[in-house]
Amino acid sequence: MAEARRAIEDAADDELDTAIATLHSRERELLVAADSEAAFELMSAKCVLLSTLKNRRRCRTESPAIPDLGHYPDVSETGREQEG
Repeated sequence: MAEARRAIEDAADDELDTAIATLHSRERELLVAADSEAAFELMSAKCVLLSTLKNRRRCRTESPAIPDLGHYPDVSETGREQEG
């Protein structure tokens, strides 16, 4: 099941990569054609997709959302380690 989920996530990442590359190519065409307003609109969309892709990849590689706190020392409200 985990392998199937990973395959789906990878496919979604590939689609985002393709969309980003397509937007980037079109953005360059618009800049060459001196249509900077349209190019900047595409740039905004591209930035959203880049951010989404980056966040998806970061979430997969980071530690779990709730870390195992068992190895951390107990700290009181004063900030000092508790004994025991």
